[in-house]
Amino acid sequence: MLDNFSEELSSICATNDPGAADRVWEVTAAFFARNGFDRLIHIDTGPGHFALQTTLPDAWVARYKERGYAAIDPFLSHCCVTFRPISTGIAYADLHQGLSVAQMTLIDEASSFGINAGFSSTIRLKGDRGIAGWNIGSSLSRQEVDALRLHSEDRLRLAAQHAHEALDRARRQTSARLAPREVQCLRFLAQGYRTKDIARALDLSSAAIELYLRNARRKLGALTREQAIAIATAQGIIAP
Repeated sequence: MLDNFSEELSSICATNDPGAADRVWEVTAAFFARNGFDRLIHIDTGPGHFALQTTLPDAWVARYKERGYAAIDPFLSHCCVTFRPISTGIAYADLHQGLSVAQMTLIDEASSFGINAGFSSTIRLKGDRGIAGWNIGSSLSRQEVDALRLHSEDRLRLAAQHAHEALDRARRQTSARLAPREVQCLRFLAQGYRTKDIARALDLSSAAIELYLRNARRKLGALTREQAIAIATAQGIIAP
C-alpha cells in the first residue's frame, strides 16, 4: 500500500500540472484517512513563507490565522524540536507537560474541530531554515489511536516523508512558473494593496499590474484574485 501511495505521488508530480500540489494533498489526505487518521495538518515554514494545509474545517484555519496561533502552537515549539514522534491532541492532555494555559486552550479548541488524538512526524527540525512536519491526527479515541500506532506508526511516518517531498516538488514547480513580478504583485495584493497602489510602488502602469496578476491567476488555476492569493499562500509562494 505504501509503495502504491509513493508511486501515485510521483506520477502526479511528473505531470507538471499547475494543480499538482492540490492533487498531492487530496491523495495524501485520502491515504491517511483510510488508515484511521482523518485530521491531518502539514506545516512548512521557512524564510519568507508559511504554508499550512489541513483536513480540519476552513473555520479552524481562519481562527488559527486570525488569532496568531502560529506564535504559540505547541506543535511548532514542542514537537518540531525532535524527530521522535510526540503524542498530540486533547486525548493525550496528561502527557502535555510544560505547556502554557494558552497552548492548552489551543489544543482544546482544536478538539472541537475533530482532532482528538494523534502524533507528530517532524520533517525539518526547528532552526534557521524554518520548520516542516506533520500532525497526524484522528477523531478516534486515544485507545484506538494507540492501537493504530502500534501497528502502523513507522509506515505512516514514512508516508508523511514521501508526501512532504511531493508537496515541496509540486509547489516549487508552480513557483518556478510564476515570474518574479507576478509573485511581487501577488504579495502586494495579499497585503491589501489596490492595482493603482501596486503600480505606484513598483513604478509601473496599472495595465502592467493587471497583466501580471492575470498571468498569475492563469498559472495558479485561480478564477479570482482572492483564490490566487489563497493558492499562492497554501503552496508557500507567498507568506500569509
